[in-house]
Amino acid sequence: MSSFWLSMTGKAAKIAFIFFFVSAFARVHLRVQTTMVGYEIGRLKTKEGRLLEERSELKMELARLTTKQALSLMADGSDSSLHQSGTLAAQ
Repeated sequence: MSSFWLSMTGKAAKIAFIFFFVSAFARVHLRVQTTMVGYEIGRLKTKEGRLLEERSELKMELARLTTKQALSLMADGSDSSLHQSGTLAAQ
């Protein structure tokens, strides 16, 4: 009967070792995935900042182009008074 318990103890130890190994592997995998997601979030936040800045610049450009003065200059065909920098030339 004692050999039965020894063989069961060996099997239990093997099962415990396998469980420990699988648990450790899963923990490491989850930590790596969490870190990768964190890096991705950081990258996307940087991209969001650039896009928000670009949107702000485009809104200012649209507002500049749709002013009465700019529209009347474009309607008269004298859009050469618009500088490349995006500002109206002093007249």
